[in-house]
Amino acid sequence: MRITAVETIALSYPMPYALTYARGRYQTRDALLVKVLTDEDGIYGWGESAMWGGPHSVTATVIAEEIAPLVIGEDPRRPEYLWEKVYQSTYYHGRKGLVIAALSGVDIALWDIMGKVAGQPLWRLFGGFGRPLSAYASAGYYRDDYGTSELAADVTRAREAGYRGYKMKIGNIPQVVHGGVLGDVPGRLSFADDIARVAVAREALGPDLNLMVDANTSLSAGMAMRYAEALLPFNIRWFEEPTEPENIEGCAALARHTRIPVAGFETETGKFQFARLIDAGAIQVVQFDVVQVGGFTEARKIAAYAQMHHLPVTAKNYSTAVSTAATLQLLYALPNGDYFECDQDPNGLRDELTASPLYRMDEGLVTPHDGPGLGIVVDEQALQRWRV
Repeated sequence: MRITAVETIALSYPMPYALTYARGRYQTRDALLVKVLTDEDGIYGWGESAMWGGPHSVTATVIAEEIAPLVIGEDPRRPEYLWEKVYQSTYYHGRKGLVIAALSGVDIALWDIMGKVAGQPLWRLFGGFGRPLSAYASAGYYRDDYGTSELAADVTRAREAGYRGYKMKIGNIPQVVHGGVLGDVPGRLSFADDIARVAVAREALGPDLNLMVDANTSLSAGMAMRYAEALLPFNIRWFEEPTEPENIEGCAALARHTRIPVAGFETETGKFQFARLIDAGAIQVVQFDVVQVGGFTEARKIAAYAQMHHLPVTAKNYSTAVSTAATLQLLYALPNGDYFECDQDPNGLRDELTASPLYRMDEGLVTPHDGPGLGIVVDEQALQRWRV
């Protein structure tokens, strides 16, 4: 079996309303799917490459002109070898960041092929631990005409739907680290008003379910410490991406300063960067993005290193049906796999690309389906509706 082509499919979904967070505002959900074709009829794999904040064409060009020539003609059943071949071939400029994010989609697609050839879901090929994951609702953005009463209503709906936790955005204050650089982000609040939002969410969620907060890499270590002190009465499950991931020393100081576990960094790539964060004690919940960190091949190494340090692993899940399936297959396979993120805002790229539901949820616990590979069948006709 040989790889014959690597295709990319750029997608964009317009949301009915805009979402604001500490780093900006957006109203479209953009994604780049990857399809790896082989010389065997009916055998191909789906993946996704993160291109958050950038044009589709940049990541698509890296895949087409740099990664595809390195893997076409190779056996797709050697994802570990092909990952290393691309990494070493692009070493001088691709050790982290864009190239690794682009490689993630190809790697996921190769593993999808592996599962289809074996006739097994990927979670079994990854070791088959198979523990249902606690699902949490993820929303709580800053929005136009959306105050604390609307936030409380959304949290209440998530609780009543059976989710075992809720994650909300924080940190959209004037003192962000990128203030004066990225322009004026709508909906800026005072520190006190931002904390008041958390208090409202905790009251609506009740005392027994987990509440998470996400600052999207927007705070200095000092401001993150101020948040941590104010958040302590609300029994926060984790404080996500409080600082920029490069600020390892500052994030480690924060972690020593607070009893709230620090989660991160979904914006980081590569096992070496995560090892530095773990070794420094900067994070207590290891949280990557499978479609950005380097795909399954790299994420599994990070998860194993986290287990050696007795740390749980979770993952960002905020894009298409393909990345949702990939995230669930991996976390379900891990002995230290933790919460599964369930985005609550509209996204046709997630909800309308497959004919069947992406997973099963019972009493707030999520399990994947047992189809081979990623366990989903992508409706390629539906893709055309959102194709760029």
